[in-house]
Amino acid sequence: MHYNVLVMGSDSGILRNLGIFAHIDAGKTSLTERILFLAGRLRAPGSVDSGTTATDFLPVERERGITVKAACVRLEWKGRGINLIDTPGHIDFGSEVERSLRVLDSAVIVLCAVAGVQSRTEAVLRAAARRDLPRLAFINKLDRRGSSFLEAAGELKALVPGLIPLCLPWGEGQDFQGVLDLVELQARPSGGGALPIPPDFLPVALAGREALVEAVAETDEAILALYAAGQEVGAEALRASLRAATVSGRLVPLLCGSAFSDASVALLLDGIVDYLPSPGDRPCPEGLDPATGAPARAACEEAGAFSAFVFKTQADPSFGRLSWVRVWSGSLAPGDRVIDAGRDQALRVQKIFSIQASALEDLPSIRAGDIAALSFGAASNKGNPGSTGSSLSSPGHLLVYEALGFDEPVVSLALESPGRAEGAALAEALASLLEEDPSLRLREDGETGRLILSGMGELHLEVALERLRVERGIKLRAGAPQVSYRETLLHSADGHCDLDRSMNGERLRASLDLSLAPLPRGGGHRLGLGPGLRASASYIEAFTRGVEASLSAGPAGGWPVEDWEAKLLGFSLPGGRQDALVLEIASSLAARDALARAGTQVLEPWMRVELGCPEDCLGQAVAVLGARGGRIESVDDVGGEKYLEAAAPLRLLFGLASELRSATKGRAAYQAKFLRYEPLR
Repeated sequence: MHYNVLVMGSDSGILRNLGIFAHIDAGKTSLTERILFLAGRLRAPGSVDSGTTATDFLPVERERGITVKAACVRLEWKGRGINLIDTPGHIDFGSEVERSLRVLDSAVIVLCAVAGVQSRTEAVLRAAARRDLPRLAFINKLDRRGSSFLEAAGELKALVPGLIPLCLPWGEGQDFQGVLDLVELQARPSGGGALPIPPDFLPVALAGREALVEAVAETDEAILALYAAGQEVGAEALRASLRAATVSGRLVPLLCGSAFSDASVALLLDGIVDYLPSPGDRPCPEGLDPATGAPARAACEEAGAFSAFVFKTQADPSFGRLSWVRVWSGSLAPGDRVIDAGRDQALRVQKIFSIQASALEDLPSIRAGDIAALSFGAASNKGNPGSTGSSLSSPGHLLVYEALGFDEPVVSLALESPGRAEGAALAEALASLLEEDPSLRLREDGETGRLILSGMGELHLEVALERLRVERGIKLRAGAPQVSYRETLLHSADGHCDLDRSMNGERLRASLDLSLAPLPRGGGHRLGLGPGLRASASYIEAFTRGVEASLSAGPAGGWPVEDWEAKLLGFSLPGGRQDALVLEIASSLAARDALARAGTQVLEPWMRVELGCPEDCLGQAVAVLGARGGRIESVDDVGGEKYLEAAAPLRLLFGLASELRSATKGRAAYQAKFLRYEPLR
C-alpha cells in the first residue's frame, strides 16, 4: 500500500511523538486502528479478533490476539505529524514499553471503563513519571456493559495529580451515544458531527466545564482573572492554557469514549495535537562526552550536530538490520557518515525509512525530533555498531546517551536442533531474535552443550519459539520451561591466587588477593580497590572481567551469584608477561577461592500473581492458586468481577493457565510478574 510521505519541516512544533500504553485487553490496539482509519492511513479499521490489525502484524500476534512488540506508525492530523508507538500490554513484554518511553515526548494512557486502573496501568504511570513525560488519559470501552466513567476516573485521579476531564460520556453501556465536549460545550455523537448538548445532560456538562475552567485557572493568571471576574473563558484561550499546563506536567487531560466511536477517537486526536508537547517543547536528554566523561546535552534543533539514540533493531529481508532511532539533534540524509559513539566506529547511512507498522517508506532526510529506521551499508556492520542502545553522532561531536537496561529473565528452556545444518540455522535465527529482543538471553550449558534460552515468563518463551518456527522456519526441539535460579553469598571471605603456569609457551606469573562480601538483596554487583591501592584502568577492567566470570556460576547449583561486593586488596606481576590477561586469570581464580570459602544459598523467583474472574468461580480459582503455594494478599471488586492479588514461587506456577481454564471453564485469567528472589525452601 502506498502512502503520501509527510516530510517534517525545520519547525519541530508540527510533530508529536507519543506512545499508547495500557494494561492488556484495555482496547489499545483497537484504538490505534481507529486512529489510523480516521487519519486516512487505513481504508477500514482492522479487528483484533479477526487478526486484521495494522500494528499487530506478526503471525503470532494475530493468532493470539495480543501485542508482543512495539509497532510504530506515522500519520497526520490537522496539519500535525504524529509518530505513534503502539506498545504491548502484557508484563512479559514490558521491555518494549520501557525502551519506547526512552524516546517519546508524551504518553497516552488507556484504561478500560469496566476494569478501571490495573497493575500495568500503574506501572506505566510510574515509568512515565520517572521520565517526566506529559500524559493524556483515555477511558475506553464506555459502550461495554458494566462500564463506569466515574469509577475509572476516580481510581485514576487517586494516582494522577492534576487529572482533569475534558469530556464526559453521553450515556454508558448500551446507552452510550457519544461524548460531551467540555471545551466547546457540544455533544459529539459516535458517528461524527456536533450537536447542542441534550437538556438532560446539560447540568452535568456545565458543572464539568466549571471544574475544567477552575483547574486551568489555577495554572494561568490570565484565565484566573477572567474566572474571578465571572467572564466567559473561550475555547481557544482554554486550549492554549491547557496545553501549557499539560506540557509542564501540572495538568493531565482526561478524555473518554470507545475505540469504535469516531467522535471520541477524533476528540482524542484533537487532544494529542492541541495539548501534548512537540520535540521543541522538551529538552534533549543529557549524555556524556566519551572523551572526557563530562555531562553534555545537545540542542533539539536542525542546525546543530547530529545525535540520535537506537532504541530498537529489526531484521529486514531486503536491508538487513534496521536501526530504529530517535533523532535528538541535527539532521541526516542517505549517504551521510555517523559514528557509533560508544564503540567509536563509523557507519554509512544507506537508506532512511518512515516506519508504517510492517511497511517502510523512503524518506529523503530526517531532522531533530524525528523517529525513523536507518539501514547501513553491509561493510560498516563489523562488530555490532548501530545495535539497540547505540548512540549515533556526527564525526567530531560524539555524545553517548544513557544505556538501556533490561530485567533479568526468570524462566529458561533448553533448545536442540535435529542436525548440524539445522543447528547453524538455529544459531543464526537466535542471534537475530536476541538482537531484536534484548530481554531474551542465551547461554550454552557447560555440561550438555545445549543452548539455554531465558525470558521474562512462559508466554515470552512461547512467543519466541513460535516466531523461530513460523517466521524463520526453524526446526528445533524445546524442553519444558524451567526456573532461572540465583545464588547469594552466605558469608564474607578472602580469596588468594598464586598463578604460575605456561600458556602457548609463555610463562604467566601473578599473585593476587581480594575480598568478597554479600550485599543486601537487590544490591547488585560492586567492584573496587582496597584502601591505598592504585591500579590502571586496564587492570581494573581485567579484575572486573575475572571476578564476574567466576561469579557467573555459583557452587551450590551453577547459578549466577547476585548481590556481592568484590575488592582488589593487592597484586603483583613478577617477571614474565605483564599485561591485563594475567591479572584477569588471577582475579578469576582468587574469586573462585573466595566463593568456595563464603558458600552460597540458592534463591528462587517469586511472582506477583494478578487474577480476575466472575464471583461464582472465585472459590475454584483460589483453590487452584492455593494448591500451588500462592499467598492470597487481596481480593477486590472490579467492574462486576473479582480481582485477586497473590504471591507465589515461580516453580509452582508452570501449567497454572491450563489448570485455571479447566477449573473455571475458561472464565478466569491471570498474569504474573517478577516480585523478588527468596531463599529456596
